[in-house]
Amino acid sequence: MPERRFRNRRETPRLRKASNLGYSVSAEKMDVTLYSGDAQSLLRHYDFASAAIYKIGINLRKLGVAEEKVQETERLVYDEILKPIQEDISKEIARLESQYGNPKVVEFTKPFTGTAEIQYPRAKRLLNLLIDLDQLIFRVHQLWHADKIGDAEWLRLTEGFRDRLKESEKRIDRIARESVNLARKQQEDAEVEAAIGAMAVSEASTEAPESAPRATGRRGRKAAEPFAPAPKTKEEDQGKGLDTGALKDAEAPTFSPFEAQ
Repeated sequence: MPERRFRNRRETPRLRKASNLGYSVSAEKMDVTLYSGDAQSLLRHYDFASAAIYKIGINLRKLGVAEEKVQETERLVYDEILKPIQEDISKEIARLESQYGNPKVVEFTKPFTGTAEIQYPRAKRLLNLLIDLDQLIFRVHQLWHADKIGDAEWLRLTEGFRDRLKESEKRIDRIARESVNLARKQQEDAEVEAAIGAMAVSEASTEAPESAPRATGRRGRKAAEPFAPAPKTKEEDQGKGLDTGALKDAEAPTFSPFEAQ
């Protein structure tokens, strides 16, 4: 799963695991500087969001999700979640610059500079959005120290946009996980149904139809049903109730009506 890694930043276990891939992947390197702690605090959320949009764009298609469904999910992420906040940040930067200018009063104590490795092309959009947020917060801090804006405006702009981007990236991660889990479940259900259908066809092909005549003859003689009485023969009906052993020593009658003829 492609994820962002900054070389001179301590990696989390999630990033370390991703960096130990045993094969080569393509990556676009991009030098990034983040001045504000607000933007720096969203680096891990950027990791999850960039991995999430990779799942949506690549994993869903691997799982056989219909192209229309994948495009609908992408439209939700890029057009309904990311695009509005990107436009609002740009508008706010333009408004502050036109209204107050860009005074450079203070410097940030711990700016962060690193090289990002972008393994999924659309992740660049997320990274640029994070850089835009950092530029907005940079201007807000300058105006705050220059007494151009008050505390309430400072809080509204810094924490408001930071929390908004944070929740947006968390929402993208949630959408990706739910979509992938649903696609895997549907794939498993389809495999189970296919296996059951194959078993039914196999059993039907091995069973003989009930209406088909059974083989007769010496080798194919129909076996008697269990516990069913054997068919009666004419001889057995004639001799029923007679004790044949008592007739062995019986004497012939002295007179026969046939002898009189």
